Amino acid sequence: MAVDKERPGKDIYALVQHPTIPVRNEVYKSLKSRPVANVVNPIDRGLMNLDLKGQKQRLVTIFERPTGGALFGPDGKVHPRVNTNKLRQSIVLSALKAIAAVHKRGFTHRSIMPTNLFFAAPDGDEVCIGECYSAPPGYKHPFALEPLKLALADETARGEGDIESDFYQLGACLQSLYFGEALWRGKDRDSLLMARVNQSSFWALSGGREIPGALGNLIRGLMADDEDERWGAEDILDWFEGVGKPKRTSMKAWSMNRPTSFKGVAYVDRRLLADAFARDPREAANFLKGIDFPAWVQLSFRDEILTERLEATLNVVPGGGLGGTRPDDYKMVSRVCMFLHPTGPVHFKGHSFFLDGLPSALADAFSRDDRDLIGVILDLFDERFLNALAEVCAERNDRFMTQVRGLRPIMIHGSSKSLGRGMERVLYAMNPILPCVSQRFSNVWIGSIKQMMRALDRMAAVGPLKNVLLDRHIAAFCTAHGSDLERDFNKIAAAQNDPVRLNSLSAEFFGMLQRRFKLEPLHNLTEKLVDGLSNTVKALKNKKRRERVTALLEKVKKGGDVHKLTTELNMSRIQVEDSREFAQARNALMKLDREKAKLGRKILPTDLDARTKGLRGSRLVAFVVMLLVGFMAFFPA
Repeated sequence: MAVDKERPGKDIYALVQHPTIPVRNEVYKSLKSRPVANVVNPIDRGLMNLDLKGQKQRLVTIFERPTGGALFGPDGKVHPRVNTNKLRQSIVLSALKAIAAVHKRGFTHRSIMPTNLFFAAPDGDEVCIGECYSAPPGYKHPFALEPLKLALADETARGEGDIESDFYQLGACLQSLYFGEALWRGKDRDSLLMARVNQSSFWALSGGREIPGALGNLIRGLMADDEDERWGAEDILDWFEGVGKPKRTSMKAWSMNRPTSFKGVAYVDRRLLADAFARDPREAANFLKGIDFPAWVQLSFRDEILTERLEATLNVVPGGGLGGTRPDDYKMVSRVCMFLHPTGPVHFKGHSFFLDGLPSALADAFSRDDRDLIGVILDLFDERFLNALAEVCAERNDRFMTQVRGLRPIMIHGSSKSLGRGMERVLYAMNPILPCVSQRFSNVWIGSIKQMMRALDRMAAVGPLKNVLLDRHIAAFCTAHGSDLERDFNKIAAAQNDPVRLNSLSAEFFGMLQRRFKLEPLHNLTEKLVDGLSNTVKALKNKKRRERVTALLEKVKKGGDVHKLTTELNMSRIQVEDSREFAQARNALMKLDREKAKLGRKILPTDLDARTKGLRGSRLVAFVVMLLVGFMAFFPA
């Protein structure tokens, strides 16, 4: 809860954002600029210093606060004002208005849960749906409260979903509120999945209990597992008018013609078999390599036509599992899972992702330093593999190829070991709103290069900044948020074992950023950079140059303009000139020393050089004598 000092009496609350959870920035912009009725809208946001086991800077968002209380409290009890009549009238109507308005803005809510519904006022029947901006869609939601297709993915990788997803969540909320129970708690994932597939989500969550009358028809329609049969906004309006008809979910689309036994369980639903393969890909690979795959498809899926092209794309290679699981076996299992459930997630190496859920999954992996999961996502970034998956599901999932095309410019960085690239670059490219999560910035929120420079200036006042640009997260953050910085980081990486050159390049880099982003004087950072160049200055051989550079550095330090370190004082050029002049002087001195040594040594008759010069001298003397004798012969006295 928070207090509005500018508008006393206005009910608001503040939400402190965790730096490793990406926010939905476009949702924030839309709802802040044009608030939606029956939704908890953000009012403003900014950075604040908070006492969280020490002073830490965090992003804090201010929201409108509904004052009537949650429909389903954190203690597991339903609000006393909730009853069947309110469910049928005000609650459904309020939720429909909110969902329809959000969809009209071009995004989904994806956080409609019983604990996220509130009475707008203590004495009114209007209901508000809680905020939907502070976490990715479906992020770590209970398995039961996610539509079946999305629930099959990892809890951090469910993606945007679609408008039908919101209506399923609304139905699940109404069901829990009707029974007055947290129907999503205390249920085993595998058994609940089996029940949802075989009995439908409505019956699985209710435990076989019916909801009679029109309200039951509404909830069954909203919770239909087939998206084509799930009720939408128009169906709800028809239901209000009394003309709505219940829809029944058809299971034929996912039923197999004959069961397949895997690990002692007989599966007749394609989605369940795909999920079973996904949860044990090694055993699935052995199973697939041990059967006649084309014959299995023909017998199990009589409505499927396994063309030669599709068979080549699936590329199920028989082998009986000899030699253990090969790296390509995981991709083979993934392709078969996509064939079984083409609208479902990508099942790969024991994980399940929707491609638009990869940004939040990668952010979560980095927050937990889960190198195995980061490696799995990196292995997934194989364009040939993704293109094969797109071809397998093309007929029933045309969005997949579009999502693959969106990944291409990003995933090329994943396998690179270069500074400023790698999976850290992928993290910030996929999550532009995510702050820099380098350990150097654990107490500050860095959302832009400007904020990074100012934070470094503050940090420089209290401690060293040694090798800060060699931090992979800082380098990746800079290259993702700035243009044409990769070449600079290549130079910096090449100089990491040369402290003198590294300091010079760091000063040039920071100076360039200060000028590009038109930053104010950064006195502390400039002072640290100047101090870092002290060894470079001491190494200069020319005394006059050394004194001149020292004076200029002191002038730059006082001004706080890092950029002048590269314009008025180009240390790289000065070092080159000094080294060249010193080399020239040293060569000239060595030449003089050699000549002096030659002149000072004792000449012996056996000295080859002396004998050579003696012969030259004797020839000259003979020539002169010959000229003199000839002259005297022709001109006697």
